[in-house]
Amino acid sequence: MSKKLVITILVFASALVISLLTPSILRSARRDTQKTDLIANHFHDSLYAAIGKPFVISQYMSADTFLLNALKSEENMSEDQMEDLLADYLASIRKKFGYLVAFVISEKTRRYYTSSGIAKIINPQRDPYDSWFQLFLDSGQDLRLETDRDEVYDYRWTVFVNARVEDSDGKLVGVCGIGVFMDDLQKLLSDAESEYGLKINLIDAEGLVQVDTDSSNIKNAYISEAIADNATEKEFVYTPQSFGGFRMTRYMADLGWYLVVHDIGSGEKRIGITFLVITLYLLLLLILIADLWGQKDIPSHRFQKPQTIEDSLTGLPNRNYLKESFGELGIFNTTRYKSLVMFDIDKFKVENETKDGDEVILGVVKYAKDIIGDKGIMFRWSGDEFVIFYEVLSDEAEIKFNEFCSLVKDNLDVSVSVGVVAVDLSQSIKTNYHRAVQLCYAVKTAGGNGVKREV
Repeated sequence: MSKKLVITILVFASALVISLLTPSILRSARRDTQKTDLIANHFHDSLYAAIGKPFVISQYMSADTFLLNALKSEENMSEDQMEDLLADYLASIRKKFGYLVAFVISEKTRRYYTSSGIAKIINPQRDPYDSWFQLFLDSGQDLRLETDRDEVYDYRWTVFVNARVEDSDGKLVGVCGIGVFMDDLQKLLSDAESEYGLKINLIDAEGLVQVDTDSSNIKNAYISEAIADNATEKEFVYTPQSFGGFRMTRYMADLGWYLVVHDIGSGEKRIGITFLVITLYLLLLLILIADLWGQKDIPSHRFQKPQTIEDSLTGLPNRNYLKESFGELGIFNTTRYKSLVMFDIDKFKVENETKDGDEVILGVVKYAKDIIGDKGIMFRWSGDEFVIFYEVLSDEAEIKFNEFCSLVKDNLDVSVSVGVVAVDLSQSIKTNYHRAVQLCYAVKTAGGNGVKREV
């Protein structure tokens, strides 16, 4: 039998096998997609209800004249009187709406009030867990979601809805909010994940996981590729994945987060196995044809990795780059960096209203690059916040970044606050970063436009 005849028979046989299998695969894929779409929409609504209600309650508290008047009268009351007054108020909120976590923070005294009394004094310079407070104030947002550990309740993961309390002149007098325990959200999702073979996440605008049934992923893992789906709030965006799987993404505008649903269940496995069999069959066929035809080269395929490690505006590496370069645990794997510098632009929301925000950021980045030269690496951490791993000692870094502050102020008419620490290789990158954050916010509290170094 001639080579040509053998090859012809093999090709026709392969076409017959694929024609028989493909319709079944596509029907199965359509059924799984339709089913998952219904489930995804159900959990979109369920999560909106679970987190949307605390949104409404936080808004209600922030507009409550009783709370506003209490905070404005704080200086005229003893600490015990104020503690009793707000403890009773928060206890009534808990009883009325059924949420254990309800709090009020005074802008004047920084007291953190709960239904049990004063839990602590907020101090971002000393306690890394308090850094959220200054970040929220600087954001200028009226309401903001924040996933964090609740120190009052044994450091349980909690989704907080923070709200600004302002007087009639728009002056900040405090922050209030409601918290939803992560356990409750995980219970909502875990049964569906098991029953339908799904993975359900809520991620922020940078792809950082905020809600996950696996607590080790919370604020640690990224699903950055979902941001590239350009999902809107109207409907899910469907993105095919390998082996017949898919990802569905939808923006939750009121929350500022994305709902991401991955199909990782039996449907994907079934389709994946079928495609694997076909792929192996075709591979063997190609090898046989090549052998018969006297050819040995099989074309290779290049797989391009999604470009998710670079900030699109500045071209700087982002947190994903950091994770890929320094590993999941975020440990310095080199001794070249002697200091860590963290800075952000003072009152950026206000500056953004009167100037071109992108141009301001690009200008600040340019001057920072000029300062560090080839002696370090700069990351765009988030928004107007930047982190630098610097190859010079912290005292020299302090001098350099005082010069940086002057350049930015003189040439861009904006100011920056900078924190500088010596890198401690026995600590994680995150811990080193939090030390710098505390110093940065100490500068902000003092009025901004300066550098503070850890001594």
